Amino acid sequence: MKMKFSLQWLIFCCSKRTPKPSLKDDDEEDPWPEPRPHGYQLYPPPPPQTILSNRSDYISQLRFRKYWPPENTPDTPLFCLYRLYEYLVIDDVTGYRNTIEYFCKQRTWAVRHIPDPKDEDPARYAFIACLPALLKAAFNARIKMGLVRECPAIMSPEEAEAYRNMPEDEKTNEEEPDWVKNVKPLEQTLYMVSHDGAVMRRSDDPRASEYFKRINILMWGPHIHFTWSSMVFTAPPTVLMVISCRWLLM
Repeated sequence: MKMKFSLQWLIFCCSKRTPKPSLKDDDEEDPWPEPRPHGYQLYPPPPPQTILSNRSDYISQLRFRKYWPPENTPDTPLFCLYRLYEYLVIDDVTGYRNTIEYFCKQRTWAVRHIPDPKDEDPARYAFIACLPALLKAAFNARIKMGLVRECPAIMSPEEAEAYRNMPEDEKTNEEEPDWVKNVKPLEQTLYMVSHDGAVMRRSDDPRASEYFKRINILMWGPHIHFTWSSMVFTAPPTVLMVISCRWLLM
């Protein structure tokens, strides 16, 4: 697709940065006073039954969470996996799809290398063990279309076509880590609740997620495929340089 660019317009748009928390005046009220229990990610989060029993309160905590990883800790694939768990338990579609997309953009986070959390809670451990399969399915569907995780954010039409035509044996498909195979199914079925309060009760329901059903968790199949993709432009080199610089600053 050919697009006409105004360099001044492009620079103006690229100059809009995502706002970050700024220092407040002494007399200005801070909407997230420190310390705040839900200001940081809680690791590990509560078991799924506990979250569901206080779902509305937990949703409020997630909405007011100021930081992603736990306090004074860099983000890791395992922290991100537990955030994905939280959003899936409360059935926040936007939350869990954004988290899957975020994981995808961390190019050094191979799904097969996600470490075993060795979670002490059986229900939470079983739920977590299903998540690498979701990531594998979401990422491999994009890889099949040529949207490999290592491709640049900005591509020329020629580069995009080269990725699409890449032989299958040269593409790095994602795989589940070995530890998920050792997680045992729950003895009692865990029934998850949808965002509108519906509960799936039958294992033969075609809407039930196969990823979770295999470990005795019944829930609707989550929408794991996201729309983020690399951008392909036909533009002068100076314009592409501006876009590439903007990407590096993000």
